[in-house]
Amino acid sequence: MAEDKKPAEDGDKPKPKRGKKGLILIAAAVLLLGGGGGGGWYFWSKSKAHAEDEADAPAKDAQKQKTFATLDQFVVNLADEGGDRLAQAVIVLELADAKAASDLSAQMPAVRNAVLLTLSSKQTKDLLSVAGKKALASELALVIGMQLGWEPPESEEEAPRKRKVKAEPKAAEATTDEGAKGDAVKGDAVKGDEDAADADEGADRKSKKAKKKKRHPPNPVEAVHFSQFLVQ
Repeated sequence: MAEDKKPAEDGDKPKPKRGKKGLILIAAAVLLLGGGGGGGWYFWSKSKAHAEDEADAPAKDAQKQKTFATLDQFVVNLADEGGDRLAQAVIVLELADAKAASDLSAQMPAVRNAVLLTLSSKQTKDLLSVAGKKALASELALVIGMQLGWEPPESEEEAPRKRKVKAEPKAAEATTDEGAKGDAVKGDAVKGDEDAADADEGADRKSKKAKKKKRHPPNPVEAVHFSQFLVQ
């Protein structure tokens, strides 16, 4: 009789081998988790930076945003004969930014004094026309800007005119040799004057170029508006 074979015990069972497919799946899972974490960190940092920019935007806009300031009403005597004509005006200033508005508040007494002096120097004929009111607004913008610490650009000097030197005619009685020598001397003098004039023009051109390159700060008072203007 054939002997009965004993069943293999659990401890004797061969262990199944881990296949390559399982290793590939594990590696893919690790890469997926790593990529997801990196992507999440990237988008989180971008959203944080965007939120910070949005938080800073109102402060930056407040600095750049134009500001309007209304001055108290002005009533002044004009410079007409007799001094019986009056000008009544309410002025609104268009300022460049919040700093200019702060400077205006600090310098208000000096600003009002400058406006009063400017208005009282005008005559009725200067203020009745639209062109006259526009000219006054431009002048007030300069005057008020100077009270806020702004310095207007210097006016350009007129270019010196080129000097023209003419040779004197030769005397008819001069001999040939004397005339030739005199012409040579006069020619040298004329040439020297022309060279000096050219040098002056060259220096003037360089000076103009230097002034153009140098930027001048803008007037903090960008415009002057009248919300009320009456001449009595």
